[in-house]
Amino acid sequence: MKQPATMKWSASISFLLLLNFAEPRVLHTNEFGIESTLDSSQCPTEKNMFNVATIVVAQFVQDATKAEVNKMSSDALAAMKENTGDGCLENQLSVFLDEICHETELFNKYGFSGCCNQSGVERHQCLLARKKTAPDSVPPFHFPETAESCPAYEENRAMSINTFIYDVSKRNPFLYAPTILYLAAQYDKAVPACCKADNMEECFQTKRASMAKELREGSMLNEHVCAVIRKFGSRNLQAVLIIKLSQKFPKANITEIRKLALDVAHIHEQCCHGNAMECLQDGESVMTHICSQQEILSSKTAECCKLPTIELGYCIIHAENGDKPEGLTLNPSEFLGDRNFAQFSSEEKLLFMASFLHEYSRNHPNLPVSVILKTAKSYQEILEKCSQSETPSKCQDNMEEELQKHIQESQALAKQSCDLYQKLGPYYLQNLFLIGYTRKAPQLTSAELIDLTGKMVSIASMCCQLSEEKRSACGEGLADIYIGHLCLRHEANPVNSGINHCCSSSYSNRRLCITSFLRDETYVPPPFSEDKFIFHKDLCQAQGRALQTMKQELLINLVKQKPEMTEEQHAAVTADFSGLLEKCCKDQDQEACFAKEGPKLISKTREALGV
Repeated sequence: MKQPATMKWSASISFLLLLNFAEPRVLHTNEFGIESTLDSSQCPTEKNMFNVATIVVAQFVQDATKAEVNKMSSDALAAMKENTGDGCLENQLSVFLDEICHETELFNKYGFSGCCNQSGVERHQCLLARKKTAPDSVPPFHFPETAESCPAYEENRAMSINTFIYDVSKRNPFLYAPTILYLAAQYDKAVPACCKADNMEECFQTKRASMAKELREGSMLNEHVCAVIRKFGSRNLQAVLIIKLSQKFPKANITEIRKLALDVAHIHEQCCHGNAMECLQDGESVMTHICSQQEILSSKTAECCKLPTIELGYCIIHAENGDKPEGLTLNPSEFLGDRNFAQFSSEEKLLFMASFLHEYSRNHPNLPVSVILKTAKSYQEILEKCSQSETPSKCQDNMEEELQKHIQESQALAKQSCDLYQKLGPYYLQNLFLIGYTRKAPQLTSAELIDLTGKMVSIASMCCQLSEEKRSACGEGLADIYIGHLCLRHEANPVNSGINHCCSSSYSNRRLCITSFLRDETYVPPPFSEDKFIFHKDLCQAQGRALQTMKQELLINLVKQKPEMTEEQHAAVTADFSGLLEKCCKDQDQEACFAKEGPKLISKTREALGV
């Protein structure tokens, strides 16, 4: 049985969509000498090489034309073969970056000279920093039209798929290469099937909708993971992965989980660095390892492991968690035993806390990652404090109660959100969120606030339909991603000091910090401008979502003018606005009515709010 669709993409944070490429190249260990399972030294195969090269170049040089990307991709692959005879290089990515910077005309044309004048890690980091999601210079991605898809595919299937890969890659520079190839494989299946369908247009619409959802969610998730790695480091990522892998494979011992966490963290890092080849190679190796170790990991992957390689990774990611071993229990107050935590070295403390994360996570398969991270932090703080006490055991008497607080807080928030969703419905719940987030971040535009709060409402619509035990993990996982994108927005264009504090201080505490941050106290409302409150007859023609958006923009402008506006004031203004609409939309001269009555409403509103 697979996980519900609502849980799928939030669950994906622990793995990658890992597709067919070859065996891994590099043996690596972490600072504790834990050996990787990526212990082969084979090199990439010819299959998909040009498509992978297209991904690398198009994601780094997003403005480049298809012809320019083709040339740089071909030249880079030729250079790899020329240097080694078989394309087997220790650092394949550097060849692509050399090629990008070798094309003097192109790097000047696209403003890469500053990066290309640097070398090594500095050049790589500079080029990574230039990647932008949906840059203004690149038109939004649209799946090929039905009339174009069939003849182009029939004429040259390989070129049609490569063009699809190019179009997706340049618009989604953080989307992992395995995901892009997976989507390309889906496209490769969809086009011939729909071209033969009785209702071709309907078939394409259905396939496009499904693929667009995968593309949108995958790109958001991958960019989020890369930002977390960049901001909080590899050790934080490995802690997250220990939790997710322990929940996925509760039979596995800590040694096996640490190895997998090391390897999956390494894969995420390579994908985030734009190293598509190693990302793919090592990814397949991990999935192969998982399939070869079903007895000690999980039998729930058995059906997945029968699938073709291109479908294997996706299936394993979305397979349900393994069964907990019989008799599996954990008493946190007894986990340390008679050892003295204060006498542990820093390395021993890290290893001990990794073991605690492993045991706690496999005993609590439905808890959110953030809750387990906060629980582990509290657990370590209690151990540190009690190790200095004359009576350590007595000091730990309230440990269970202290650790339960994080679970209870998350479950209470899930219940509160679902109760509000059921009571208010999506539109009025979004209005509630709009008031809250406009107070937290009045510097955001109306469009940004509507988008963010719409995503927050979607959490309730997706997660509240799940069983109570799964709501918290679903909600916290999605909120983590959406708040992460608010933090990315702050990183690109600072919002305020409160948002900065929440985004910078602690990964596990970001959601709670944002929730607790009620208002930007440094914000000074702008002078009142009647231009933001001019009403026209188009309000009468607007219906459905368009009318709701107009009302929400009015709400946002009111909160920006009066952040401390009360619910009663909001209700009164809303009622007055509805009265204006009802009166003027019935008038024979709607525009004249709005011109006369609109200023009256503005004056009444200003007087009521004191602005």
